[in-house]
Amino acid sequence: MNGLISLKFRSLITGLAASAIVLVTGFAASLEDARGLVDEWVEVEKLLSEESSNWVAEEAIIVDMIALLKSEKASLAERIESSTDAMSAADTKRSELEEERSEYIEAMGFLGSKIGELEDKVTTLYKRFPKPLQEEVSVPYARIPKPDEETRLSESQRLQAVVAILSQADKFNGGVQMISEIQDVGDGQAEVSILYFGLGGAYFQDEAAKYSGIGYPSDDGWVWETTPEHAQQISDLFAVYSGSAEAEFVQLPVTIQ
Repeated sequence: MNGLISLKFRSLITGLAASAIVLVTGFAASLEDARGLVDEWVEVEKLLSEESSNWVAEEAIIVDMIALLKSEKASLAERIESSTDAMSAADTKRSELEEERSEYIEAMGFLGSKIGELEDKVTTLYKRFPKPLQEEVSVPYARIPKPDEETRLSESQRLQAVVAILSQADKFNGGVQMISEIQDVGDGQAEVSILYFGLGGAYFQDEAAKYSGIGYPSDDGWVWETTPEHAQQISDLFAVYSGSAEAEFVQLPVTIQ
């Protein structure tokens, strides 16, 4: 009986030992698996940390790029607006220039039909200019074409010549001028001083006050006449003008054509 119990006890012990060995072996395997999982988790955490760090750096770069792009967008929008304003101003200026061009073409067309008449009038007026004025306007007057003469000058150039002549004539006509000239007097020639009162008339006398007279314009040029009966009045006129006599009223002959 004791032997049977002892055998059963040994069998139980052996069974327990085997179970313990199995449990220990299984626990060891589980521990290795756990360690492997921990290592893998640590590796994953490490990768996540690195990815997080990289993302933070990349995020900062992206934020800076977004800010730069926004700045570029604002600058571009400003340039576009400025260009639009400039284009609008250019369009307005172009319209104004086109309008001025149309007016200029119209004016030149009118001028082309009238410039000949103006030149004819200036040519007629030129004959009534005194010699000093004719000399002053000799250059622009030479640019006026003769009747039936071909010219290469444009209408604007011809108009400039007309305006130059009339401007000098207006200047000469606006004051009193004393000029010395050689004139036919008596049986010969003598140098005389001439006081031109604009384009309306003039008075002359020689240095010795031997010859004196009046001058006035005509269609064939200026006419000069000696007037010995008015020699004293003309002499007084020159004395007042030169300042050798006090200012006074002087009665002078006048010829109107």
